[in-house]
Amino acid sequence: MTDRCEIKRCRGEAAITYLDHGVCNRHWNQLTAEDAPPDALRISLGIAAPATAAPEDRTMGEKSTKTKKTATQAKEPKPKKEKAPKPDLVVFAFRLSEADRDAIHKAAGPGKATKFVLAAALAAAKQAGTGK
Repeated sequence: MTDRCEIKRCRGEAAITYLDHGVCNRHWNQLTAEDAPPDALRISLGIAAPATAAPEDRTMGEKSTKTKKTATQAKEPKPKKEKAPKPDLVVFAFRLSEADRDAIHKAAGPGKATKFVLAAALAAAKQAGTGK
């Protein structure tokens, strides 16, 4: 067993040995949780699955009356959502001083400067186009 967890890209210390592989507590808890896939830990460590017989569908010696479903039932593909066509866009750029840029960012708020400048430019263009 190594001193480090053997899950890819993990640098945690190995706290548990699973089939001669070191695993850290975080990965052990994550990959053996009730909601984890059945062989998640084994798959993450790259351990081949043991060749075992398929589990029987029996309970306490009684024969089960349940019908088995086929593992490879055909799934119907989901219909793709139709997207609205995107309008043809162009880039309009201009140069400004750092002070003007900072003033725009301050007025627009965090992450909204482009929309702010676009709205202001379009409003000015519409106003100039109407002759007011």
